[in-house]
Amino acid sequence: MKTSVKIPSPHKEQRRFIDSNAKRKVIRAGRRGGKTAGMSILAIEKFLEGRRILYAAPTQDQLDSFWSVVTRILTEPIQAGAFYKNETKHLIELPGTDNRIRAKTAWNADTLRGDYADILILDEYQLMDETAWDEVGAPMLLDNNGDAVFIYTPPSLRSRSTSKARNPQHAAKLFKKARSDETGRWAAFHF
Repeated sequence: MKTSVKIPSPHKEQRRFIDSNAKRKVIRAGRRGGKTAGMSILAIEKFLEGRRILYAAPTQDQLDSFWSVVTRILTEPIQAGAFYKNETKHLIELPGTDNRIRAKTAWNADTLRGDYADILILDEYQLMDETAWDEVGAPMLLDNNGDAVFIYTPPSLRSRSTSKARNPQHAAKLFKKARSDETGRWAAFHF
């Protein structure tokens, strides 16, 4: 059964973070910058390489945006039965393998527990409690040397009131850490 996947061409800034070999990527960009669309492309490319992707966002609207792009791009192989899709769990997998894309909401560590990934994507990270990474995200990547991607928009006065973070600047501090890293393990992207 031959099916095709037509992945949209990312813009220049998306291509930079998609192609980066850093194990930890921190992306700071403004609204409508293409962060979530870029993550969808990254997730699909890595899924097609046989990786296990876990995408997490604090709101259902954000998750729906990612999920819409992913399912649209993978429609043909899903309809052909090459991939299994579960809308309730926001899951697409290659049957008989651990290879999958899963999307879930996550405000804190408890909402991420019970899963693992080769690539963990934390979208709108500035709104999440730091424990999502510190207590669950980082440990879930230890046994397979997985990658992590943190995406955030600098907090506005409005978003600060909805954030679950104890420190509303935690994403900005992580960006600063990534930008100052000289080992190549961390990379920072801003657009």
